[in-house]
Amino acid sequence: MPPSTNRRLGARLALVSPVVAIALLLTGCGDADDDAEPAATSAAPATSAAPTTTAELTAPPTTAGDFPIVVEHALGSTEVPEEPMRVVALDGSVVDAALALELEIIGYTTFRDPNGSLPDYFGEALSAFAPNAEWVGDLTAPNIEAILALDPDLIVSAAVRHELIYDELSAVAPTIMTESAGGGWKDSLRLVGEASGRSELAEQLIADHESRAAEVGAAINAAADDPTISIVRFVDAIRLYQPVSFSGGVLEDAGLARPESQQDREDFIRIISEEELELADADVVIYAVFDDPELIAEVDEALEGPLWGSLGAVQRGEVYAVPDETWMAGVGLFGANIILDDLEEIFGVG
Repeated sequence: MPPSTNRRLGARLALVSPVVAIALLLTGCGDADDDAEPAATSAAPATSAAPTTTAELTAPPTTAGDFPIVVEHALGSTEVPEEPMRVVALDGSVVDAALALELEIIGYTTFRDPNGSLPDYFGEALSAFAPNAEWVGDLTAPNIEAILALDPDLIVSAAVRHELIYDELSAVAPTIMTESAGGGWKDSLRLVGEASGRSELAEQLIADHESRAAEVGAAINAAADDPTISIVRFVDAIRLYQPVSFSGGVLEDAGLARPESQQDREDFIRIISEEELELADADVVIYAVFDDPELIAEVDEALEGPLWGSLGAVQRGEVYAVPDETWMAGVGLFGANIILDDLEEIFGVG
């Protein structure tokens, strides 16, 4: 059986009324790679409560490995001569990895948020490991001179974001590039762990997450009779998120079932039209809206429509809105653990 139809959620989530299926077109916010989405960090939908910190997840910090270290990464080999103490992280996924590994971040980018701050969902890790971090430009165009001025000893990013400026970045400091900015967050964490001599800590963080995910999923399956869960996002279109996406991967770690429309292991998303809205149905539907005022207004206006309202999950009251900032853009350990927090609250098993 699905969970209670009348469950009230806290400030992090909202149980919503039926929404219409619409073909939403938002120019300029499509994926650069898999499901990783640039996040407008200054304004997001509902804000998650303070997340679990890395200190609560890990064993005591491990001793850094021997240096120099030669790291094989998406764009080649890079020698890291000494333990990194001043890290510039140019994509949200590697900001997450660096903070999880307790590395000091001195520089970062944002998307469409000039001189914006890092997301609040990183919680206490920001004051612990990024107290003096400086903005070094937009995600789409990092400022090389600003990065140089910070005198970093390691630069980390994703090849899909910054392959074209890799040589310029490498001239500033040892630079490593992850393969993915999305569903492959565990590999990205391992790579940053390798470059910083903290591979043991990276593996412990991943193991702790997977153990917690399994526990949360088992509790949900027991309480709700193995529910199917659909993940829908309104952005440049209506998207269904597959198991190899970031949020889909967290549900897979938890052993939670997905509807037939969300079983593709090759593509991260499936685009559907409003006429195909039935493909979004499941025992429970979880949805997010990209943080754009015009788009949010369109979705709000569409809440009265009949097509989405015809879905079984909507009729049972089992549709939940979640923050786009964490479920879609929060690629990494912090975001993954917040998804687990939200799932516990949705299903009342926390």
